[in-house]
Amino acid sequence: MSKKIEDDKPKKALFLQRFLAFCIDVILVSLLASIISTPFMDAEKMEKIEQQEIQLLEQTKSESFDVDAYIDSYININYKTARYSGLLSLVVIFLDVLYFVVYQIYNNGQTIGKKIMKIRVVSDDGDLSTNQMIFRSFIANLVLVSLLKYIFMLFATKETYFYGSGVFELFQYLIMFISVIMIANRKDGKAVHDLLFHTSVVRE
Repeated sequence: MSKKIEDDKPKKALFLQRFLAFCIDVILVSLLASIISTPFMDAEKMEKIEQQEIQLLEQTKSESFDVDAYIDSYININYKTARYSGLLSLVVIFLDVLYFVVYQIYNNGQTIGKKIMKIRVVSDDGDLSTNQMIFRSFIANLVLVSLLKYIFMLFATKETYFYGSGVFELFQYLIMFISVIMIANRKDGKAVHDLLFHTSVVRE
């Protein structure tokens, strides 16, 4: 009897299924965000920043290379890039919430990537709730880090933005690395966000 119940349980999604679904979804959101924001971005300013980056890189080959001056210039260019691509960042955040929260919760826990890979998000506590999907996406889809970086870009000094965004990105990659290890090795295939918000990713 217990064997029958166990067989009826949804099987955990394979690591490769989750990875490919994630890649598909990121590509779709990034592509759509670029299409929406590109007409409103100043291509000439972005080109000038790219030229400054190339010139800065060439300075490292100079005999009179000054490390402090290089760092100051790099921070300045990094901040300018963030300011000029701010609209793109905002569009990405909006699309992430729309796609990974709203779309997913109304499509049986599936994004397009998950649909293709035949997997879905389910709640361990019954019905999948909006709160679960919102907070899950904050970590799983990097919404929180993107939001914090955008806020820092708006209100912080360029130095604070540079070092703050570096800390946020380090935290982001650490969580991603831990989640990958967990998905690959845990019997239930749960990542950090699954454990925190009581969800699982299962095969259809």
